[in-house]
Amino acid sequence: MQLDSPFMRFLGTIADLMILNFLTILCCIPVVTAGASFTAMHYVLTKIVRNEEGYIAKAFFKAFKQNLLQGIFLWIGMIGVGALLYMDWVILKSNSDKFPAALLILLYAAALVIYLIALYVFPVLSRYHNTIRGTLKMSFSMAVFGIITLRTILNGVLFLAPFVVLWYGGWNSIPFLVVFCFTVPGYFRAMLYNGLFKKYELSPEELAREAEEAKEKRAEQKKKLDRNRFH
Repeated sequence: MQLDSPFMRFLGTIADLMILNFLTILCCIPVVTAGASFTAMHYVLTKIVRNEEGYIAKAFFKAFKQNLLQGIFLWIGMIGVGALLYMDWVILKSNSDKFPAALLILLYAAALVIYLIALYVFPVLSRYHNTIRGTLKMSFSMAVFGIITLRTILNGVLFLAPFVVLWYGGWNSIPFLVVFCFTVPGYFRAMLYNGLFKKYELSPEELAREAEEAKEKRAEQKKKLDRNRFH
């Protein structure tokens, strides 16, 4: 059997997803590092989808280290906002006679926005160097654009897939979820958002042009400093 046959490549992808899932779960154990773990997972998944994968563990821990702080802040922030929305929902539902129905509608709208951002925030963090605010804005922009192309809707369904499997499969589904709970739906999600990422990425020609412009700008600044030093 040829090593580069479609079947062998399929088996290789399955093995990569198993390894990646184990690393993701392992780095989620401290809880606060879950955001960085998911970011690293999406970084590797994008490389797999683009056929750029090398050593899974090396790429994972590189991305984990690079995005650790932002991953922690984003994860804690999202958990905090989610908990706040849940408490507001409990208060509104238990005191529905004291609050107008419009408040509940606004709460659902806010929860939907947070959910849309959550779909993209860690994939975006894995691919782009940005501030936390910039990452959130870009995530929301991708989510809205994805709705137009149905990518976000499919992304949201895949995001919930492990919970649906657990709900209907019960304890029998635990072994499968332990091995593939994050990476299998994540792999198909990466196939969806990879197209969006390319719309935000520069072509090789544009990258070369930007590098040349930056080089010329540095040369001009150096000349200006030299003239000032001479005078």
